[in-house]
Amino acid sequence: MTDLLHNIEWVLPLRTPALTTLAFALSWLGYSTFIMFFMAVGYWALSKTIFFRVMLLIMFSALLNAFVKDLFQDPRPPLALRLDDLVGNSYGLPSGHAQLAVVIWMWLAYEMKRTWVWIACSLITLGVILSRLYLGAHDLEDVLVGAALGALTLIAFIQIKDRKWLWQRHPAWSMTAITAVTTAALLCWPNKAVPPDYIVTIAAWMAGGIVGLHYEEKLLGFNVLPACRNRILAALTGIISFILLQKVLKLADTLPLPVLPWQLVKGLIIGFFIAWPVPWLLVKIRLATRRR
Repeated sequence: MTDLLHNIEWVLPLRTPALTTLAFALSWLGYSTFIMFFMAVGYWALSKTIFFRVMLLIMFSALLNAFVKDLFQDPRPPLALRLDDLVGNSYGLPSGHAQLAVVIWMWLAYEMKRTWVWIACSLITLGVILSRLYLGAHDLEDVLVGAALGALTLIAFIQIKDRKWLWQRHPAWSMTAITAVTTAALLCWPNKAVPPDYIVTIAAWMAGGIVGLHYEEKLLGFNVLPACRNRILAALTGIISFILLQKVLKLADTLPLPVLPWQLVKGLIIGFFIAWPVPWLLVKIRLATRRR
């Protein structure tokens, strides 16, 4: 049983150039570049409510995954078996790709409640999970635990998503809650490991998004026009704006700024930018409506 969970040599005879290309494409769906743009575009062009919940799920799952990885410190499969060289020296258990695939795609299926969406999202989730095995980035135990954590997160979120919590009443309470949870996690980080740099950025991103959404709902109340043409143009406008923001932030990265404070500020800017300036722009160019 142990050999089945940890030995992935069985994937070697299955590898072909075509399958390898497909595996890399599916695996890309679990990396931050895709997730960041997908979440933002969905927020601007599909459903603000659904994709804000997706953002919350992604942020929590990323923190949980990093914490559990350093808790177990379970190594990945041998380098000789790996095709994916983007994983660096990180641990394998649980698989972040598997965890986020379940969280993102199964949540979208749950929200949309359409048969074809369930089928498509299930196939994407399975494809991402299998791609991590195929590329040798994870063993079977890694992806099973990652998928289980993702499923448990969804079950818990379904139970609490409609409750009205104190921290939801004002962004100051939200900032306090996020700061408290993040600080507690960093202080209790397991095995005296150094927490990943992105933990602070993720927390700040969430805080910026919540503050932006609060004021956008209060002052604007944007909704994308339902026509497909408008949604496509809204997505393209948001993508261009986001790319320009990223270029500005990269220029700032070259300045001699303290690393931790800059990561915090950068996360706040990105989260706020998604939730307020871009929706404001979409309303101004008439690709979205505002609440009357």
